[in-house]
Amino acid sequence: MTPPETAAQRAENPLLVERHGRVVTLTLDRPHRRNAMSTEMLSQLAHKLRELTDPGGDAPGALVLTGAGGTFSSGADTREPDWRDLSRRAVRRAHFRTVFAALHEAPFPVVAAVEGYALGGGLELALACDLVVAGEGALFGLPELGVGAVPGGGAVHSLLRRAGRGVAARILLIPGERVRADELARLGAVDRTVPDGGALAEAQALAASVAAQDPALLEAGVRLLRDSGHLDRTAALGVENGYWWQAASAANRNPA
Repeated sequence: MTPPETAAQRAENPLLVERHGRVVTLTLDRPHRRNAMSTEMLSQLAHKLRELTDPGGDAPGALVLTGAGGTFSSGADTREPDWRDLSRRAVRRAHFRTVFAALHEAPFPVVAAVEGYALGGGLELALACDLVVAGEGALFGLPELGVGAVPGGGAVHSLLRRAGRGVAARILLIPGERVRADELARLGAVDRTVPDGGALAEAQALAASVAAQDPALLEAGVRLLRDSGHLDRTAALGVENGYWWQAASAANRNPA
């Protein structure tokens, strides 16, 4: 059982920010709680993502999301004193929705580096990224039904789209069900697996190689991915056509 959080631990900064070249790494840093997402952590994550995606700011070429202490995130912190207070849950929910909106609108690719557990909101956060790199033994699950909730951050939709109804149903409905990263990789929900302990280094190397590309074309590429995945073929081709002309116009203005 995870020990209760001490006052000193509550005072710690739950989010670490590092920048190396064009890659920013955000680390969920509550390892004593398996990086369970407290209201403060979600608030800081939402604020930092808004800052990084601000059109007037110094946006990175790519972003890596990871967790400290050998685990990604065990989900929402159900041990917060006001966990079952509906008004406080609404505050946490608002922060969480801001996080997902910022990830969707980011003009750069986002890579999740997953080790250990990615449960509940942690799984949702990982699947909200453009690419997921995971230690082969990392475990993914959705325990919400057992704690009086349902997933609300898009994980079910992402699993249905990436891996199919069968695995989405297993993870959502079977109590205690956990699916390993190597299985999710075979099904398409995880993009790359590495030996346990190597996810962060692999994700940062991948992010650096991606970020080395032309920023305008990279932004067009990630927006194309995010804006067309839910569309039928005709509508998706229309979106592709728009980004094709956007890229062609930029190349015409700035010939090599």
